[in-house]
Amino acid sequence: MNTKLNLIFSMLLAASTITGLRADDVKSISNTDVKEVKVYLNGAMVSRTGKTVIDEGTSKIVFENLSSTINAQSISVSGKGDFTILSVVHQLNYLNSEKKTPEIKLLEDSLESLNYKMSQLQNRKSVLNEEQNMLLANKAVGGANTGVNFTELKNVSEFIRMRLTDIKEKLLAETTNEKKLKEKTDKVQQQLNTLNAKRNIPTSNIEVTVSAKARTNAQFDISYLVNNATWAPFYDVRSKDASSQIQLSYKANVSQNTGEDWDKVKLVLSTGNPALGGNKPELNPWYLNFYTPQVYYRGKTKDGAVLSGAEQKSTTPQVAQEKSEMDAKSLAEEIQVSENQLSTDFEIAIPYSVPSDGKQYAVDVQNYSLNATYNYYAVPKYDKDAFLTASITGWQEYNLLPGTANVYFEGSYVGESYIDARTTEDTLHLSLGRDKKIVIKREQLKDFNSNQLIGGNRTKTISFEISVRNTKKDAVQINVEDQVPVSQDKDIEVKMMENSGAEFNAETGKLTWKLNLAPNETVKKKLTFSVKYPKDKVINGL
Repeated sequence: MNTKLNLIFSMLLAASTITGLRADDVKSISNTDVKEVKVYLNGAMVSRTGKTVIDEGTSKIVFENLSSTINAQSISVSGKGDFTILSVVHQLNYLNSEKKTPEIKLLEDSLESLNYKMSQLQNRKSVLNEEQNMLLANKAVGGANTGVNFTELKNVSEFIRMRLTDIKEKLLAETTNEKKLKEKTDKVQQQLNTLNAKRNIPTSNIEVTVSAKARTNAQFDISYLVNNATWAPFYDVRSKDASSQIQLSYKANVSQNTGEDWDKVKLVLSTGNPALGGNKPELNPWYLNFYTPQVYYRGKTKDGAVLSGAEQKSTTPQVAQEKSEMDAKSLAEEIQVSENQLSTDFEIAIPYSVPSDGKQYAVDVQNYSLNATYNYYAVPKYDKDAFLTASITGWQEYNLLPGTANVYFEGSYVGESYIDARTTEDTLHLSLGRDKKIVIKREQLKDFNSNQLIGGNRTKTISFEISVRNTKKDAVQINVEDQVPVSQDKDIEVKMMENSGAEFNAETGKLTWKLNLAPNETVKKKLTFSVKYPKDKVINGL
């Protein structure tokens, strides 16, 4: 027995020697202040500050209630004070789940109130049922040896009928209310279960072991990368009229579900993505070799044994087959996705609060005034409206990202557009919506259409008239686009007969009229073309 106790004592002594820490040497810090959050397109870098007092000797400071999505490799801890940081360890804490959010507390209060109302309703139903049972049990009038006169019978009968009717109606109403109340209670309970499922996940601890020669004040600066955070750009585009500058409001939808609420913190939005890494890709040799197909057939050896196709002797040695497999692997390694690692950071001047609820919160990033050239475009073959566009140059200096844009023109919302910031063009084109004050018609001129058979060929002639009217008080410039078919067969001949001076691209069949319209001016353009093809064939798309 003494030997066993000595062994246990030796083990405890060894453990205490290794750790060098007692329970009194461990200090937990539950509250640290989030000073700054840099939100990436995928993930966020959180910077926290915490203060405490460190005793003489070696001790452990445990920072609690942190996000469970911390990337342990990204943790950085620095300190201010007369002490030394010995080690930093990250651990998940399954015993301390995230705190209840205000939404959860509100739902719990609502559920408690609904359950109380349900209990009251069930009590009322129980009383009504008891009264009904009592009436039915005592509906007999008179005794076994006594009779009852007509008046008494009538009075009792009317009372029972009226009372039972009232009870039945009240029970029916209470049953209906109970059903509605149960549906509402179930919805609240389901929402609460969903939020609690997200809440009942572990938190993180960051354990910092320090050493101090004397008792001292200490400040710790902690930063770490978390997942489940993102931001996406969107824009408000406003134009007073077709001669004013474009007012571009650069905004961001920030959302996070890290388990930590960011309350009035300094936000930095970064276009970088730390998940991509910064190592450049390496090129491996790209081998080429002839492909020899495997021939499958059944044959026999000299001794008469049957061989399957896989067992046949091949002119391609086994080494060549292994080489082919290696080459395929090398080729697959060449299919890589690369992305520019340079990023832009937007420091938001006003502190923002972003709760950990997965909802999107709008953040103002920048406001720009952009010079623009306005023009109208129309494709009456598909749409009879004219579309106003703004062409912006020099947009590259504003570090825009692709995103949707809410467009406002002349004080009215005209719709949603898209800013394609990945374009390589020097000019960024924004669509500002339809302008109903430019009236466009495209009509087929039947008098100029024909369908002729000449020898072995059929010739179809098709003609359109396009009219454009400017009902605005100002002159406008508009590009009107149309097309003629393009032949992909030598037996199909397309001939332009009239295009009223349009710019014509023979490769694409596209025609463009660039028109300058004065107020209340109408311009008409005519388009006529013919298609000749063998009469015994049918053309698709004509």
